[in-house]
This record gives sequence, structure tokens and C-alpha cells, in this order.
Amino acid sequence: MKAAREQLVERLLRRRRRMRLLGVCAATALACGFVAVAAAPHMLVGAAPAAPAAPTAAEPVRAGPAADAGTLALSARLRLDPRETQANLIRWSRMTEAERRTLLGRYWQLAALSPADLDRLIEQYAAFRELPESRQLALRTQARKLRQFIQSLSPQDQAILESMNDRDRAERLLDLWQARQKTW
Repeated sequence: MKAAREQLVERLLRRRRRMRLLGVCAATALACGFVAVAAAPHMLVGAAPAAPAAPTAAEPVRAGPAADAGTLALSARLRLDPRETQANLIRWSRMTEAERRTLLGRYWQLAALSPADLDRLIEQYAAFRELPESRQLALRTQARKLRQFIQSLSPQDQAILESMNDRDRAERLLDLWQARQKTW
């Protein structure tokens, strides 16, 4: 009799754990959906200009303007692989509130681009995705080093760079790089 009672208690505990796990999985799936719509497209593109001043810590993190058909279409046009979506969700969960605010601000800037600019950006992203994995890695490494170099510049140089068009900015960055490396 005692063994049967222990067996019943064990089954009830397993059932309770399964129900909790099911609830956690459902909540996680719902959160993944919201994150994929709100943040994942921009996390992969990463080319939008920096966000304006971040909101204060007292303000809650919001998804931004109401999601419209254009914003949702942006997510669909990027044709995200489920593994990428999962990796983005993991990155999102590891972010601080401030990082999330910044990322959402950058995403809404991306979503607010004109249709022509958005089309151009998505075409460039598709071309990047078609490159071999080794070339993608090399380009990501170069972009990371360029970001680090730009961050190491004085605030005055950074402001000047932001005010320039793309071609002039590239030439100025090359000049600054050569000056720092003493290679002309």
C-alpha cells in the first residue's frame, strides 16, 4: 500500500512538472514571436544609423509605433531561417534593458526608411546572404573592426563623419586610418 502511494505521488509530481514546463514553453514561444517581429530583422541587418538618445530607465521598453503591415512585411521579406530567429532570441534574452531600448530604437528607424531605401537595403542583405560563409565572416570581421575604429575616434571626428555623405565618409575614414597606422 505504501509503495502504491509513493508511486501515485511520484506520478502526480511528474505531471505537475510537465504542466509547468508546458506553461513555460508556451510563454517562451509567445515571447519569441514578439521578439522576432520587433527585433530580429534589425539584429541581422545592423546597418541602420545609431538611435537618438535612449529613453530613461524609468520608462518601460515598448515595441515602438504600432506595428503596421509594412513593418510585418519587412520581417517576412528578410526570410529568416528558424535557427537565426532562435539565435536572435538568445541574444535578446541576454541583453540589458538599455541595450534592448537602443536596439528597438534602431529597428524602428529601419522600419521608417523610405520604401526605395528599404528595398535597396534588403537587396544588399540578400546579396550578402548569398556570399560564401567565409566571405561573410571576413566582412563581419571588417565591420566589427571598423566600428571599433570609429568608436576610438574623438567625438569631434565622429560628429564630422556623421555629417558626411557615404563617399566622403569613406574617404575620411581611410585618411584617419592611414594617419593612425602611419601608412600612406
